[in-house]
Amino acid sequence: MKKVLLATVLLISFAHANLFRSAVIAYKSGKFAEAKELFERSIKQENSTQGYFYLGKMYLYGEGIEANASLSIPYLEQAVMRGNVNAKCYLAEAYLKTQTKQDEAVLLLKQGAQNSPVCKEIASNYKIILN
Repeated sequence: MKKVLLATVLLISFAHANLFRSAVIAYKSGKFAEAKELFERSIKQENSTQGYFYLGKMYLYGEGIEANASLSIPYLEQAVMRGNVNAKCYLAEAYLKTQTKQDEAVLLLKQGAQNSPVCKEIASNYKIILN
């Protein structure tokens, strides 16, 4: 019985891992509609931190969908809360684009710049000094 249960858990884990992996492959291949659907499923089925990150980025930049910084914010906030460092940079940009939480955007860029050149680039684009 324990072996059957273990095998079932492993198969489910493998299926979930393949779901996110398939989403990344679709994304990197430019198949954004397919990637969006797979990232959404990876969030629902696996509570995927990276799924939140990618969906937020897709909405922020309009990758395969209409760009909408406001829609990107909840996804990026979830990714940040779950520890995704790069999400801080993109969340800051979403805040700047929507002209909300400007002070928090600068703080996120300062925090993220320690680990990610993306934050430095975004700060430069918006003429924000991080020192």
